[in-house]
Order: sequence, then C-alpha cells, then structure tokens
Amino acid sequence: MIITDAKESKNIDNFISKKYRIPSNIRMEVAGLEAFRSINSNFKPKKSLIIIGTGNNGGDGLVVARYMLINNIQCDIFMIQNSKKTSIDFKNNKKIVEKLNINFIKSLNKSKILEYDLIVDAIFGVGLNRDIQTNSPIYKIIKLINESKKTICSLDCPSGLCSSSGKTLGISVLAELTITFDSLKTGLINDPGYKNSKNIHLINIGAPYEVFKKIKNTYLDNDEIKKIIKPRSVSGNKGTFGHTLIIGGCKEMPGAIIIAALSAYKAGCGLVTICVPKVISRIIKNKVPEAIVIEMDVSDDGCYFNHINFIKSLKNKLRKKPSAIVIGPGMGNKTYLKEIILKTIKEFNSKFILDADALNCLNESIKDLHQYKRDIIITPHPGEMASLTGKTIKEIQENRIQNAELLAKKSNMIIVLKGFRTVISSIKDGTHINSSGSSAMATGGMGDSLSGIIGSFLAQGYKSIDAAKLGVFLHGKSGDVLLNKKHNRGILARDIIRVLPEAIHSLVENSVLEVKNYIKNEN
Repeated sequence: MIITDAKESKNIDNFISKKYRIPSNIRMEVAGLEAFRSINSNFKPKKSLIIIGTGNNGGDGLVVARYMLINNIQCDIFMIQNSKKTSIDFKNNKKIVEKLNINFIKSLNKSKILEYDLIVDAIFGVGLNRDIQTNSPIYKIIKLINESKKTICSLDCPSGLCSSSGKTLGISVLAELTITFDSLKTGLINDPGYKNSKNIHLINIGAPYEVFKKIKNTYLDNDEIKKIIKPRSVSGNKGTFGHTLIIGGCKEMPGAIIIAALSAYKAGCGLVTICVPKVISRIIKNKVPEAIVIEMDVSDDGCYFNHINFIKSLKNKLRKKPSAIVIGPGMGNKTYLKEIILKTIKEFNSKFILDADALNCLNESIKDLHQYKRDIIITPHPGEMASLTGKTIKEIQENRIQNAELLAKKSNMIIVLKGFRTVISSIKDGTHINSSGSSAMATGGMGDSLSGIIGSFLAQGYKSIDAAKLGVFLHGKSGDVLLNKKHNRGILARDIIRVLPEAIHSLVENSVLEVKNYIKNEN
C-alpha cells in the first residue's frame, strides 16, 4: 500500500488540480460526502459535534455537517480560528451551512460536550508542522475532547499529529477512527503515531492511479509481500537456493549465530556456512548439523576471533563462494574485530548484512563503508542507531522515518531500523514501514533471527530491498502466527524459527511450482 508524508500529500493534491483540472471544491465535496458515509456506517450518531479549523480540513468538516443535516442527524459546529487565511472553498462551504441554519456554538466545556455521542475532529489536516502551545485555545480544546472519553473521528489526520513522522506536536487528538484521503499518511502508521488512531479508513477522493506511480514508499502488508515473494521450482536443489555465510559467535554468546543459521535455513536458503571461533565450534556442530562449520583461530583470551590472518584463513577454508554474508551475531564488541569486518567487506564481492556487534564495532565509521561499493543492509535497533548517528535513543524514536532516511542517504546502504513498525529505508528504493509483529516478540535473539532470514532471501537471489522487506515482514508475520495461537508474550526466537515456514506458506498460493504429469491409462 502506497504511503505519503505531508509534502507528498500536498504535491499530489496540487498535481491533480493542475494536470487533471479537477477543482479543489469538488475534491472537498467528495471528501466530505465519503467521510460522512464512513461516519454514519461506523457510528450511526444521533447528535454530533464537528470541531473545525479555518483551513481546508475545516472545509471538509463543514461538508460533513451538511450531509448530517440532509440525513436528519443533529449536529453542532464549533469553529477554532487556527489560521489567518481561509480558502475560498472553506468560505463557500461556511456560507452554505449558515444558510442551512446549522448551529455554531460559541463555547465548549465539560458539561456541553456531554450532549454529543460523536465528535468529528476537522481542526488540522496534514499540514501542521509546529507545536501547539499549551496556553493556546486549540490545546485546551484537544485536551478537553480527549478527556471527555467521547468517540472521536478525525478527518485525514488526528489534529496535533505530524502526518509525516507520527510525532505529537504539543498535543494530539486520540481518535477511534481516522478517515484519511487519497493515500495512507506515514505518521498514522509509524511509531508513535499509530497510537492516535485505533482504526484507519482510506478513501480515494478522485486521485487517478497515475499520480501514485512515482511514489516508492509503502506500508508492508500481506498484499505488498505477495507481489515480491516467488514460488520455488520443484526441480531446484541446494545450489539453486543460494549459500549464506554467517560470521560471528564468541565463547559468551554461541546462541546468536545458531539462531541466525537456523533462521536462514528455515527461510529457504540451500546452504549455510557458519564461521566461528574454534572454542565454540563443537556447540555449533551439535546444534546445527546441517551447516558447514568453519573453525577459526581464537583470540589470546580464548573467547573471540583472532583477527590476524583471518581473511586468508577464511578463504582457504570456504568450500563455496557465498551468495550473501551476515556479519555480527554474537561476535563480541572488541575494537580489533573491526578489522575483520572491514577486510571481509573489502575482500568478498558479495551482498552483506551487518547486525548486532558488527554495528557496535563499526559505530559512526559505518558511513565510510560506501568506499567498498558493496550492497549492504544494516539492521540496528534504536540503541545501535543512536550510536551510529550520534543521537539519543529518544531523538531516534521521535522521528524514526527521518533518521532512517538520513542514514540511508549518508551511507548509501539499506537501513532496517528495528522496533514496532520497523522502518526500511533506501535512497534508491524508498522507505517502507512494516505492519507485522508485536511486543510479544520482545525477547533476546530476535535480531539474530531477522538477520539470518534477510541473509537467506539475499542468498536466494532477491534484490536487497526485497530481501529486507521479506525478512522483516515474515519475521513479524511468524510472531503474528504465534500471537493468533494465544501466545501474547514470551515468544522466543526458536518459536519464530519453528513457524517461519508456515508464515511463508500462508503468503504463497503455491509455495512450490507444481509439476503435474497426466498419464492416460488405456487399459
């Protein structure tokens, strides 16, 4: 599903008016009519209060008020002056409702608000880009309606919410339903903005398909993933489905690389090679007997990789060129390990996923990897993202999309910013927000599973952006499969590995391309 930020939404609106000559008043009429139909269908209100600003969002609210009157639904209007300028469309619709004698109330308080069973929020649309001040009338009104516990329906975007980032600008409306127009706004689905709308209804108000063709940003749901995932050939063999090399592990953390390897296999990779310090190789062989295990020299303290002659030794021991390389799971955060990461990227012409300790070792120097001209995906959680960018976790979380996009631009890598509604950003292929997964998956080892799954899809020949999308969505989808079985907490990485094939199968009509032999029996 296409998603747009505030700037893109305005550009679409302007493009439709200029190219197709669809007047703005017609679009406002359609928006108001369709919003009314949705409101009536969902809430069947008896008496509504429509709170309007003086911009186009307020104009949409005025159209809703008119259709309520036409359909014998009582409604009052409360107007807030939130702009010095008003559009012609707003003025014209205001004149109409005044001639129809729809009641404008002059003030609003706790007792007055009890009269209504529905509040329609039409104060701000998608254009708000400044904080609402605590001493302003708008702040007080939003606080009042939120505290009233009345059902609230917002038009286009809950007022006070940044439609691009999902950040609350001072205060924002908490809506039962948001009816948004033409395209899904990133701020409605991104963390933390998703909290402001329990339900979202998307309505096309006359936007031709052509206007969305150049927009690359998407909301990853079942339909989007079905466009990407491919059925497997029935005649394929392990060589057909790629070779993933996973480099990591240390004496203290052997589990991380086991999780990554098993996840890679369960996502469909043909062959997995695990490169680990010799000190843990026996554990790895016992836990993943299907994998090839490369034993490497151990550091002087007996825990980690020895970086001396690492690349030469790895090349000598590799039996087959890897299709994709995952670096980092359980590797340890030692300064000298940075050399292993950089030399591996330099010496192997492959696609890479850098996760966990690989990111911790590289830190802010991650931006310098572009010199190697490799296809690289990095998968930081908010804490790692903060270290990579020199920001605080709070700053990262306040604008997850912008932070992912900025790092993607600076580094020319695909950024997978993990968390609820994981953000995937690529300078070439746009920004994508994941819909799957839940807090039930908030346990150790989940990131290792994700890196293994993405590495698997890379090895199977998917484009890097598609491998990232598939990995992120199916990882979360596996969690949802378990959630539907009443596992609402404590989902472990091993549980994800177990149900991953089921999650994949649910999205592919024929998970294996069928070969049917028709044999005619003449007897």
